[in-house]
Amino acid sequence: MPLLAAIRLTTHLNSLRHGRSTGTPSLDVAARTVQGPDAAHHVSDPDALLGLPADESSPLEEAMAITLKRAEDDWLLALVRPGRLGPLRGPVPLTRAALAAGAAVVPRSGGPAWVPTRVGPAIQWQLLVADRPFAVPSSAETERTLAEAVIAATGELTALGMTSGRRPEDRGLVLPAAYPIRQRRAAERAWRLVEACRAGLEDPSGLLHSHAVELRSRVLRELLNAALDSLEAATAWPAADG
Repeated sequence: MPLLAAIRLTTHLNSLRHGRSTGTPSLDVAARTVQGPDAAHHVSDPDALLGLPADESSPLEEAMAITLKRAEDDWLLALVRPGRLGPLRGPVPLTRAALAAGAAVVPRSGGPAWVPTRVGPAIQWQLLVADRPFAVPSSAETERTLAEAVIAATGELTALGMTSGRRPEDRGLVLPAAYPIRQRRAAERAWRLVEACRAGLEDPSGLLHSHAVELRSRVLRELLNAALDSLEAATAWPAADG
């Protein structure tokens, strides 16, 4: 899915840029990991922001190699949804594309941003100009917010008698080993909650009246937002690294 691809691209670009001797994959391994089970990933650069051919798609590994050579800073994950743009500052063409896709990978200093779109069994990345994004909160801060959201949601869902439901398929989010273990665990937990919330929103079974459906939907969306915020923060390269 585009969201998972955006998470993988953000974290592997960051890991490759910092080039730690342990826990850093090679470029070809990183590109294969970003692609995952998808049939293919291609990159469209209509404005030649990376100097790729403007009239045709380019291989993911080639585009990653060029963006790493030109990188002046790390990348941030923007999990964009109506009313919550995360670190995304604009401009308008990027904001519109990211809202349609639900995600974007944005350089901290601005520049070529990556927006994924599902095309059948493949992902098409489009490169668009990004303004310098807003800073994201620390992972520790969003972890606390998410923990509070889980407690609040559990209480409200318990009152509805709906604390359990269909267990979502585990899609296996694993951040590169070069990331601090706390952030890797935070990302994995947040991703499990994203999957669980989405599964719950898609399956209203067991609720007998519209008020209960509306209440559970609100609770799950609030928890989903907290989990997505936590993912944004957990995938940012830690500032202490310099």
